[in-house]
Order: sequence, then C-alpha cells, then structure tokens
Amino acid sequence: MRLPKPIQAVYDAWMKFSHVLGRIMSFILLSILWIVGFGFYGIVMKIVGLFRREHPQDSYWVDVPTKIKNDMKHQF
Repeated sequence: MRLPKPIQAVYDAWMKFSHVLGRIMSFILLSILWIVGFGFYGIVMKIVGLFRREHPQDSYWVDVPTKIKNDMKHQF
C-alpha cells in the first residue's frame, strides 16, 4: 500500500499497536470463553449426574470357573 510518508508512519504504528492489542484481547476472550464454556458444561453434567447416580460395585473381581484351571497347561 502506497501512502504519503507522514501517514505511512501513523499506519505502521497503528498496525503494531493493533497487533499487540489483538493478541491480548484474544487471550483474554478465549480464556473467558474456555472457563465459562467448560465450567458451565461441568456444572450441568454434575447436576444431570446427580439424578442418574448408580451405586458403585463393591469390587470388579470376576471369579474364574474351575474348569479352566488346566487350560494353561498347553498354551501353544
């Protein structure tokens, strides 16, 4: 872009300032969006999860049937 020298200096200064301002504002806005977005989602999921709560199992242990004891003898 061809501008007269005095206007070009103002233009260049404005571009540098706007670049820095854009970086700061995007960081602030994206941080707020991230916190609010995921915070709201987490709160909603916590409330929904309270109504669907299942009782936890005492243990995840699975008893092995007794007929499998000798199956490990000839693996290959």
